[in-house]
Amino acid sequence: MGDYRYEEKTGFDGKKVKVLGPTYEEGKPEGKVDWEEKFESTEGRLNYLKTALRYWYSKDWFGSEKRKSEA
Repeated sequence: MGDYRYEEKTGFDGKKVKVLGPTYEEGKPEGKVDWEEKFESTEGRLNYLKTALRYWYSKDWFGSEKRKSEA
């Protein structure tokens, strides 16, 4: 299963279970990454924001996002 580290933990039922350990790379980030740099055009930035904000503010919900009552 690759170079993953596993840890033994106690499950809710009291049995020992094998869980995946930390998978992040050691160290600190080299600097801040500007999310706007990912996009070449203003249209791409706006599209990203519309998609991200839809989750919080839209009345149109799809699939697993749909709630029976509004929050």
